[in-house]
Amino acid sequence: MINYNELLKAELQGLYGNQLEKVNQILEWYKIYDGNQEWTTNTGLDYIPTKKITNIIKKLIDTRARFMFGKEPFFDVRPIQVDEKGSTTHQYLAQEKEDLLHKILEDNKFHSKLLKAKKDCSIGGKIAIKLWGHKDVGLKIVFSPAMEFFPQYNLDDIDQLEKIVFLYALNNESEPDKQRIKKQVWELVNKTCILNESTYDGRGNIVSIEYQEYDTKLDFVPVIVITNGGLTGETEGLSDVKELWQNQDAYNKLASDDIDALKFQMFGQDVVTDADENSLKNIKVAPGAMIDLQTDATQSNQNRQAQIYRLESQFSYKDKFEDTVNRIKSDMYDTLDVPNVSLEQLRGLMQSGKSMKALYWGLMAACDEDWIEWGDALAQMVDYIFRMIDTYNLYGAREISKYETTLEIERVYPISEDEIDQKRINMEEVLAELRSRKTYIDKWSNVEDVDSEIEEILKEKQLFAEDNFTKALIEDLE
Repeated sequence: MINYNELLKAELQGLYGNQLEKVNQILEWYKIYDGNQEWTTNTGLDYIPTKKITNIIKKLIDTRARFMFGKEPFFDVRPIQVDEKGSTTHQYLAQEKEDLLHKILEDNKFHSKLLKAKKDCSIGGKIAIKLWGHKDVGLKIVFSPAMEFFPQYNLDDIDQLEKIVFLYALNNESEPDKQRIKKQVWELVNKTCILNESTYDGRGNIVSIEYQEYDTKLDFVPVIVITNGGLTGETEGLSDVKELWQNQDAYNKLASDDIDALKFQMFGQDVVTDADENSLKNIKVAPGAMIDLQTDATQSNQNRQAQIYRLESQFSYKDKFEDTVNRIKSDMYDTLDVPNVSLEQLRGLMQSGKSMKALYWGLMAACDEDWIEWGDALAQMVDYIFRMIDTYNLYGAREISKYETTLEIERVYPISEDEIDQKRINMEEVLAELRSRKTYIDKWSNVEDVDSEIEEILKEKQLFAEDNFTKALIEDLE
């Protein structure tokens, strides 16, 4: 285990309490998410109690992440200045800047990372987006889970990140001397971001120094921290696993007890009374078998007759059990505003686009609330990307990064009606010349080469125009 308190002592000056305890708690939440949901059972029993784990927590967190970011957000870069009639200069410059941004996002596999980051944020309560720029390799976007970073904010402005420390293990060695831990510190000093990076062993001794008081030439810390929920002034965020765990634990235990109850109570038992002992030994249980049932001689004088019959189980708790587990499961779904859309729950429900959209209204509202945090963070990330391109002249695109533009990040929920509405709105923008055809094709089609597609459209348009002109000439001659 990394000695977090020792490595952070000089950096955060003990302002945030026991970091090791916080990290251990986050790791526990990750274990629960991964299905490690064991519990203690009674010992000394005649049977081994069943432990059935149904990981509803993972299903709910994954479902909410897919609903919010299953479809990649579209980063629409638009010009600030309006083009003159017949001119597309500013629109072309904005498109050039947008193409550069999309290339950076695609090279960094941004959509895949974003979807996973939403899950990490739900589990650990927060995530960090770190930007790394280098002339030779371009710009890298790195997402870090909650246990790997420790931020420090301005005391007067909670939105101002002044310092952040990243700690993560480079190997899985058990011996402290062989362990390698990376510590990376970004800090604003006199309005300039300074980077320090070192490698330690498991005892906290420095093994190597990669960067020491390195001036990044940036006037900001290239890191954006996103928190999950919380109130004003909170910087840690809330874990959805923590909110769901009590119900998950109760559900697992009830489901396991139900399986054991079925084992012991669903089968009937054979009951034999007043039978001779030898007769009992010779009884065979098999289809069509004859039973030589003889009365015990000691009982015959009392006018008693040997009998055999089957005692069937009276299984009477079924309805109460189903009601209890359904209430627990429903409470878990309601906690994350995820609709329970199993086939049984959808039975009898009209499955039109409008009714399905109404079914997801609660989840859409919850994702809209999350987007207040995520949308601002992603917009800030894009702003930092172009400022770093300008500072380091990445991709030789310093001039492109300086174009004056605005950014709109568009989301589409994975509901057919929502997608159709967005397409219709975007098409109206194209017809009103508020959006380019290239942007529309890039957003809604699977065309690999957008420029070639536009050329084909122009050629077809020209052919149709020439064809109409030929028809008109023939009509005039006739």
